[in-house]
Amino acid sequence: MRRSSEGVFVIAHDFLMPEVIHPTLDHVLDAAAGRIGVQLDLKEMSGELDSVQAALEKIPAAKLAVTSPAYESIRVVKDRYPEVLVGLTRLYVEQTDADFISLDQRGATVEALDFCASHSIPVWVWTVDDRKLMERLIPRVAGIITNRPEIALKLTRGRA
Repeated sequence: MRRSSEGVFVIAHDFLMPEVIHPTLDHVLDAAAGRIGVQLDLKEMSGELDSVQAALEKIPAAKLAVTSPAYESIRVVKDRYPEVLVGLTRLYVEQTDADFISLDQRGATVEALDFCASHSIPVWVWTVDDRKLMERLIPRVAGIITNRPEIALKLTRGRA
């Protein structure tokens, strides 16, 4: 999530391009409210509290998780909204005081997951679209971020 030049929060993984119409955070929150949980992946170190406040006006704290690669961002959010889950985004595992670590799939090795298990660090892995990798990870991680939720849901429900 990023802030547009007009100050509006928009959903964009990469840098904003003027010719692209990005969905607004409000639009996504309206669509998700009461239906699914929301992960706000903060791409910029500003507006953390504004974006979380906007989300909490439409969804309950129990349905919100905030991730960022910046310790400062997750600390600011956790200090102000202790009921919101915060995750530190990393390529490789490390000790953290965040609620969980959001780990790149390339870093989700057996050793890394063993480290997290031994230090009671919940792990969310991104972006896992491969079924075999999902099968390996699902028993060991707290969450999977995927473009293929139908596969992950089938696997977690034991129907695959």
